[in-house]
Amino acid sequence: MSKEMPLLRRLLFVAVPLGAMVALYVIKVLHAEEASGRRVGFSLIDTNQGVIIGEVLPDFPAARAGAQAGDRLLELDGRPIRRELDYDQSALAFRRDHPVRMVIARGGERQELTVRPGAKPPWLELVLSLLVALAYGVLALIAFRHARRDVRARLLVIFALAVALEHVLPFDPLNVLLIGLLPTATFYLLTGLQMALEVHLALLIPERPRWLEQRPWVVPLLYAIGSGVSLVTVAALFVEQSGRELPWSSTQAEFVLIDLGLPIWALLVLGILGERFLHHPRREGRQLAGLVLLGAMPWVAVVVSNALRQLVDMPPLAVPDSVWSLAILGYPVAICFAILRYHLFDIELVIRKSLLYGALTTALVLVFYAALGAGGVAFASFVEGGRESVWVVSAATLVLGLLFSPLRSRLQKLIDRRLFPESEAYRQRVLDLAAELPTLGKLPRMGEHLCEALCRIFGLRSAAIWIATPPMGQLMGLAASGGPGNDLEQTVLLTPDDPGLKALARHARPLPATQLARAGGALAARLADAGAELAAPLVSHGRLGGVLLLGAKRDGERFVAEELELVKLLASQAATVFENARLFESATFEGLTGLYRREAILEFLDREWSRSVRYDRPLAIALADLDRFKWVNDRSGHLVGDVVLQRVAAELKGQLRETDFIGRFGGEEFLFVLPETELVGAMHLAEKIRERIEQMGIALEDGEILKVTISIGVASRADVRGDGHSRARPLLSAADAALYAAKRGGRNRVEAAKGATEAG
Repeated sequence: MSKEMPLLRRLLFVAVPLGAMVALYVIKVLHAEEASGRRVGFSLIDTNQGVIIGEVLPDFPAARAGAQAGDRLLELDGRPIRRELDYDQSALAFRRDHPVRMVIARGGERQELTVRPGAKPPWLELVLSLLVALAYGVLALIAFRHARRDVRARLLVIFALAVALEHVLPFDPLNVLLIGLLPTATFYLLTGLQMALEVHLALLIPERPRWLEQRPWVVPLLYAIGSGVSLVTVAALFVEQSGRELPWSSTQAEFVLIDLGLPIWALLVLGILGERFLHHPRREGRQLAGLVLLGAMPWVAVVVSNALRQLVDMPPLAVPDSVWSLAILGYPVAICFAILRYHLFDIELVIRKSLLYGALTTALVLVFYAALGAGGVAFASFVEGGRESVWVVSAATLVLGLLFSPLRSRLQKLIDRRLFPESEAYRQRVLDLAAELPTLGKLPRMGEHLCEALCRIFGLRSAAIWIATPPMGQLMGLAASGGPGNDLEQTVLLTPDDPGLKALARHARPLPATQLARAGGALAARLADAGAELAAPLVSHGRLGGVLLLGAKRDGERFVAEELELVKLLASQAATVFENARLFESATFEGLTGLYRREAILEFLDREWSRSVRYDRPLAIALADLDRFKWVNDRSGHLVGDVVLQRVAAELKGQLRETDFIGRFGGEEFLFVLPETELVGAMHLAEKIRERIEQMGIALEDGEILKVTISIGVASRADVRGDGHSRARPLLSAADAALYAAKRGGRNRVEAAKGATEAG
C-alpha cells in the first residue's frame, strides 16, 4: 500500500490539472463559437471625448455597415456609450445576424448605422492554442519525472503548467459579468508568475551562483514583484468593474505589467544567461548556458523589438498569441533538454563556429554599408553632382576590401579566446604536437610519441597508428599505447580495397568504429581487437597513408564535435609529416621493413670496420636468415610473406641497442652491425633474438597463428685476419659461413664463425 500511495498521488497530480485544462478548453471552444456571433470587427479607445473607434477590420460587419476609424461611438440600440465598459455590457446582448442600431458622430454630424454582428470562429487560433497547451503539458510531464531531485525541474513543471493553463483560458468575456473577468484576471496573475519563474530558472543555469546563496532574499523578491504587479492590475480591473476607481487605472497597471514588464523580463533573462555563457569557469557550464540562451533568443527578439518600436512611436508587431507561445517554447524546452539529457548534447552541433563567424561577417558588411550610406547622404549635402559620389562609393568599397579580412580575423580570434578558451587550448596542444613530430626523426618514434600524446590530451584508454607500406599500400601497425591496441602482434595486414578502409578514405574525416564495422571487411575485426572507438584517416595527396585509432575515454564520455574537428586537423598534419618522413627515409631505409637498405648497412659496416681497426676496438656482426621462407610465400601468398618480414624486422630491431645497426641484406636475410661487441656478447644477443622469433606468432586473417624460425651466423673482427684495406669483406664472409653452418645443422640455430678467414 505504501508503494501505491506515491503512484496515486502522482496520477492525481497529473490527472487533476489535465482534467481542468480539458474542461477549460471545451468551454473556450464553445464560447469562442458563441462570442464570434457577437463580433463586429473594430477596436475601441477610451478618450476624454468619449469612445473612439480605432482599427476597423475589413470584411467584418462594422466595415460592411460603413463604420470608419475615428468615428465616435454614441449609442447602441438606444443605450448611451460613454466608455468602453458600456460597450462590453451592451455587446453581451448581441446575436448573430440580428441587426443592431449604432449611432456614431463623424465630422460633427450624427449618423445611424445598422450592424449585423457575426464572424467565423477563429478555428486556426483555437487549434494552435491546443497544440501549444499540449506541448507545454508534455514538457511538464517530462520535467515532473525529475522534479523530486532537481529544483529546476520543479520550477519548469510550474512554468509549463502556467503557460498551458493560459492557452486554454477563454479569451472573451463570458455571459455572467463577474465570471467574465476571471479569464483576464487569471491571465494577469499567470503572467506575473511566469516572469518570476523564468528569471528564477535563468539564475539556476547551470547551477545556483554563489552570490545568490549569499543573498537568499533575491528569489522571494522576484516573486513579490511579479505577483505584486499582477495583483495591482487585477485589483484595478475588479474595482473598475464595480463602478469605483483606484489611484491607478487598469490600463496603467497593464502598461507596467506588460509593456514595461515584458522587456525588463526578457533583458534580465538575456543578461543572466549571457553572463554565464561568457564567463562561467567551466566549459560545460558555458555550453549549458549557451544552449538555454539559444532557446530564449526567439522570444527575447520579439519582445525587445516591440519595445524598441514603441520607443520610436512605431506600431507594435502584430504577433498572434500562438506565435508568442511558440517563440517562448524554446526556452523551457532548452532547459528541460539541458537538465535531463545534456550529457548527450554538444552545443557546437547547433552553434558551430562557422555560424558565429558567418553572423559576424554579415554584421560587419551591414555596419559598413550603413555607415557608407549615412556618409553618402552627408557627402551629397555638401557636393553637387553624382560623379563625386561614385568615387566616394568606389573608394569606400576599396577600403572595405583592404580592412575587412584583418578586422574579421581579429574578431574571430577574440571570439575564440572569450567563448571557446578550452577549444583554443586543445587546438594549440594539437598544433604543438604536430610540430613536435618531425623533430623525432624516425617513423616508429613519431608514432609512439603521437599515441602517448593522444592518450594524454584526450584522456584515452588507448591509441594506435596503422601505416600504409609501399608499394601496395597495405596497412601495418606502426605504434600503439595502452589497451589491447598496444599488442602489435595482433595487427594483421589490411589491404587498401577493404570496404571499411574505402569508406574511411572516401569520407576523409574521423568515423566511429561502429559505422566502419557496418561496412564489412576485415577492418571491423581489427578495430575490435585494437579497442578502437574512433578511426581517423591519414590522407596525403589524395591517398590513404594510414589510420589513427582512438580508444574509449577514461571518463566514459563520448567524442564531441569540437574534439572530432581537432582529431581531423591532427590526422591531416600527421599524414603530411609521416609522408615527408617516408620520402626522406626512402633513400636510406628499405620500404617494406623500415630497416637500412643493403647499400646503407654495408656502408655502416665498412665505417665501423675502419674505426675498429684504427683504434683496435671490438666489432661483431650477425647474419640472419628466415627458415623455409619460400614455403611461407608458396603456402600463404606474398602478402602474408610481407607481413612476416615486417613483423620479424620489427622484432629484430626492438632487440638492439641504440648504437647497433640492422639492415635488410637480401630477400629474407638481415645483417646486424654490433660496434663495441665481442663474440660472446654477439652470440648472447643472437640467441635471444632466435628465441624471440621462435616464440612469436603472427595472426592470419583466417585466425591461424603462423610460426617462423630464424638461423643466425655470428662473427667478430678478433676471429678474422685482414689488413684493413680489404675493408669488412672478411668479417662478412665469416658470418655468412657461420649462417650456412646453422642451416646445415638443422635451422633455428645460432652458429659462430669457425677459425679464420684469409683476406682476399
